[in-house]
Amino acid sequence: MDTAARKLAALAAAGLIVTGTGAGVATAWASTPHGRSRASAGPTASASASAKATASAAPSSSAAARASASPSSTATAIASPSPTPTPSTPSAASAASGGNVPLTTTGQSQILTASQQTAKVGAIFSSSTITPGNHHCTASVVDSPAGDVIVTAAHCLNAGQTTAVFVPGYRDGSAPDGVWHITRVLENSAWTGDGDQDDDVAFAVVAPQNGRSLESAVGGGYTLSTSGTTAATVQLTGYPSATDEPITCTGDAAAFSQTQLVIDCTAFTGGTSGSAWIAGYDADADAGSIIGVIGGYQQGGDTADVSYSIVFGSGTQALYEQAASQ
Repeated sequence: MDTAARKLAALAAAGLIVTGTGAGVATAWASTPHGRSRASAGPTASASASAKATASAAPSSSAAARASASPSSTATAIASPSPTPTPSTPSAASAASGGNVPLTTTGQSQILTASQQTAKVGAIFSSSTITPGNHHCTASVVDSPAGDVIVTAAHCLNAGQTTAVFVPGYRDGSAPDGVWHITRVLENSAWTGDGDQDDDVAFAVVAPQNGRSLESAVGGGYTLSTSGTTAATVQLTGYPSATDEPITCTGDAAAFSQTQLVIDCTAFTGGTSGSAWIAGYDADADAGSIIGVIGGYQQGGDTADVSYSIVFGSGTQALYEQAASQ
């Protein structure tokens, strides 16, 4: 069985390629934060996929209905409703930047090859023991003065947590860009107090390694946008906990409510909570602005193919400034 076939077989076994049904994961973990909940997180939320789709007031049609002619790469398509796009060749500039995350057919996720994945996105583990399949969330590097800040969903980390680590560029049990210990977690009091789904975002500070910052190790960070964007084409890259390779998707984010965003992207299952929504993504430079992270409504969604985020505004900016000033 070739590599692509093995990957698809693993995804099928994990339920990652069952479009529209959502792979089942635990709604809570006994003592550690959990990734990508399928449980109701609000008074109007439903654990039923069909009920959730009905509750949405924003465009949430299938990825197939919104397919585009965007160029793709050699990454393996996941549950694609259309033929795999023509492969493209990574440019020298993108390879030098440490990532060539491809644009995909709109709403259609793809597995990233090792040469395509970015070091600015990584997996969160609850301890420094990096065991395959033991990561529970995704985080991304945010540009900051000290180069030591990452962003994820608040339900992925506990305020004051000191055992969790961030592994940028994680793949198949390896940590090519190091294991970075999280020293501080910044979350809004509305989240820590009562789990307000409109405050499901967290920034974390990581310790330097041998005098070197996280950003210097991974080639910088993405910028942060807190202007309240509610409509944009974005790039999502995350780590399903059932596999040890990242997936990516180009999708159209839209307003779900005044405080929440929604997007159709296939196969974003447990472990992808915290995946950044990057607007204006430049694949050659591996650059763009983070306008959200998978989380918020239903802690990110109760099906694999529809995800949510809070709208980034002044509260998010205040949290970032606290983290960046550490």
